[in-house]
Amino acid sequence: MRFVDKLRMGYRRWQLGDAFKHQYNCHPDFDLQRGEHSCTVLWKKQPIATIPFAHTLSQQQRGPCWIVASGPSLAEIDLQQIAAYPTISLNCAIKKFSAAKLHPTDCVIVDHRVFERQWDCVVESVRSGARCFFNFEGLSIIAERAPELLKQGNLYLIESVSRKYGVARGSAEQYLQAFTQSPEILLAPDLLPYCRSIGFSHNLQQGVFAGKTVATWAVQLAFALGYEAIYILGMDLGGTGKAHFYADQHNPSPDFLRYYEPHIRGCFELARLASEKTGVKLYNLSLQSALPAEIIPKMSFAEALQQITETASVKK
Repeated sequence: MRFVDKLRMGYRRWQLGDAFKHQYNCHPDFDLQRGEHSCTVLWKKQPIATIPFAHTLSQQQRGPCWIVASGPSLAEIDLQQIAAYPTISLNCAIKKFSAAKLHPTDCVIVDHRVFERQWDCVVESVRSGARCFFNFEGLSIIAERAPELLKQGNLYLIESVSRKYGVARGSAEQYLQAFTQSPEILLAPDLLPYCRSIGFSHNLQQGVFAGKTVATWAVQLAFALGYEAIYILGMDLGGTGKAHFYADQHNPSPDFLRYYEPHIRGCFELARLASEKTGVKLYNLSLQSALPAEIIPKMSFAEALQQITETASVKK
């Protein structure tokens, strides 16, 4: 980053103040104007694209879907076997789809490290034609590096419940008061001090709980879209090693075990509770995942395929 850009960034952070600290990483020339169903992306105060909010797609899907994460166990999976079903690619799992000459239904990328260090995964996701769910930090990087991607017509803004662009971030106490009044939000009674990041949301308009991993975003998205059975591939969370299914020495994997307590555990315990309350099936197909079966039930890839086939036969 040039020295003058660093100065501008510093001045912008001073202008934003602590209440908008979540916007510090956005480029100084980037801005969003919020509407009811979409937002307008501005660059140097000029509109360059209109991006719908994720909630505009709520409850439009049915049946099963596959969430495809990028843990080492994904290397063993033949995606051709699920080519007929809706799929949600996370971060650089798009590489697996491209290698199989397949296109996911949806892509979710909310980790700024992917946007900054693995740009090719962002471009591949958008150009695959999949619906791409990005956070505002991702939109800022795209506006800076390749604004033409914003005009593809398949990008959606997905937001955290406590980190929305243009909305001041309140205290944990303020969010706790608001969340306890919403029937569409689940909180863990023993983790209330973490209520800005640990929870489960059925309402994309209110936002989702981050939980320190993109998989928690994707599970809440799948529930909100209306899927009735959710099968998660490649969500090892360090249980099979810290690498991705693809070799990339220049972009080390995050240390999931560092965030397991309380964020990952708490969010997935609430996801299990949401599954029990709604009847939506939720399974982790990474048998060696660090997330135990007591939290999210585990089954093999073959068992999941058989379950889907049997369910479809019963419905006929």
